[in-house]
Amino acid sequence: MTDGRFIGRDSELSYLEDLWNQKGLVTCCIWGRRRVGKTSLLREFGKGKRALFLQGIKGSYYENLSSLSLDISEFLGKDVPQAPDLSHLMKIIEDICREEHTMIVFDELPYLLESAPQASSVIQKSLDKGLRDLDCMFVVCGSSISFMRRETENANRPLYGRFENRKQISPLPIEICREFHPNMDTETSLRWYCTVGGIPYYHLNTDGKSYQQLIEEKFLDEDSSWRGEAASIILQEFNGNTNYTGAVKCIADGTVRQSEMADKLKIDRAACKRMLDDLEFVGMVERRIPMGNSPKKPVYSIKDPFISFSFNVISKNVRMLRRNSSKAEAYSLLKNDIDIQVDHMFEKLCGDWLDSKYAVVERGQWWGRIDDTDVDIDVVAKVSDEHRLIRTVLGECKFSSKPMGFNAYNTLVSRAKKAGFTENTIFVLFSALGFEAELSEYAEENKIILIDGLILIGDEKTPEIF
Repeated sequence: MTDGRFIGRDSELSYLEDLWNQKGLVTCCIWGRRRVGKTSLLREFGKGKRALFLQGIKGSYYENLSSLSLDISEFLGKDVPQAPDLSHLMKIIEDICREEHTMIVFDELPYLLESAPQASSVIQKSLDKGLRDLDCMFVVCGSSISFMRRETENANRPLYGRFENRKQISPLPIEICREFHPNMDTETSLRWYCTVGGIPYYHLNTDGKSYQQLIEEKFLDEDSSWRGEAASIILQEFNGNTNYTGAVKCIADGTVRQSEMADKLKIDRAACKRMLDDLEFVGMVERRIPMGNSPKKPVYSIKDPFISFSFNVISKNVRMLRRNSSKAEAYSLLKNDIDIQVDHMFEKLCGDWLDSKYAVVERGQWWGRIDDTDVDIDVVAKVSDEHRLIRTVLGECKFSSKPMGFNAYNTLVSRAKKAGFTENTIFVLFSALGFEAELSEYAEENKIILIDGLILIGDEKTPEIF
């Protein structure tokens, strides 16, 4: 529980406050993944301000006009007849803004524009004429990132150039998500973040529950709305095009190269590349970049932890889940897949943490064959010091059931040497459950950086690496 408190988003609130304090018409476009907290942010910001919230709905043009008219009635505190069209409704909004400084929020704008394509032209006309000289803040918001970008940044669209202020609402870092469940232990906090990422909605009502309880309740209960949400998010973003869910499924099944994916999906490679670029753009997948002299070409992985868990664990085992009525039994059967998934996402968490704490110039991984075995180095990064000198940071990440010992360190050093990383290197070890005493002592004497779970969640100080 959060006791009704609004958590995080200090920089976003400050950004909006700066816009609010400007005179005249100020426009802003807000977008972000479904469940990331866009509406909550805007409603928190609107507290104490004259703010009219207009909610687009997935329905017909008539239904949207009815809903928007009711929003205006609620704002004015009196019944307003349903607007016959959007032009009439915008005139009412203009009259409201003439009275005093007002914020207008069109939430889930894509729903409105889907029901009435001409709506963007009507809004454009109002911004250019009726609202142009008024003291108001006009905000449009939507969960379809590609849709919002297309409507406001495509020169062929009516709203092009009307929203010079644009803000993407990104997932929260783990240290902020911790505030949703302050009584959760470090290991469970890390596991849960590696499962659902930094989407606030997935951290609500989680305090006081074990990791197994959360998995059983949110993913293994056949009536849970989370079971089909990942595919729904992808389809909503890309207008129901099932090739996008197919691409994510390919990656989950181990098809991680563009050419192989195009063959499986029966589409040409150029179309596949555009699709992967789209998925990467909205933060659902990412290209793993080979660093150093890695002989491999870039490959793709699922970036969003919630989508990754849903495809890599739940979808892969859907038949088994149907056969087992006991959630506890299902969890036991899935535990190995779950541990592999958490370990994989822990690598991503460690890389993102490195980016947020140091001047990282470039980051990727190394993978190849050493002694006839396929191996990799989890983190390879070029990091700048205060004098702008570049050092190579090599990292090993482990989410194991016990503290990390010398074996992991020795493996990293051996692989680094055989991979050609021999000069200006810094070794960083990431371990969710800490380190054995002997390794901790050796690391302090030999300038090896140790990052445990307490540092990752923000409970302990970030160490200097130079």
